[in-house]
Amino acid sequence: MERDISYEEFTSFVETYYLQSLKELKEMDEIDMDERCCDDEREGLEINTQENVMGNVNMIIEDIDKSKIDKIFC
Repeated sequence: MERDISYEEFTSFVETYYLQSLKELKEMDEIDMDERCCDDEREGLEINTQENVMGNVNMIIEDIDKSKIDKIFC
């Protein structure tokens, strides 16, 4: 059974997911550091992580069963 989530639960989840994703991307980037010309890639990693998180959210929304959306409008 589905339950409503609070805004606080949602923001906590997004924060945790973003930070986890950023850490994973940073670790992967450190492995590939020899192939880059620059050592300071923080901004690039943050932007890339934001794009990845938003892309994941967009795919989840697109995959919502249309009948669930229809129930809201009927």
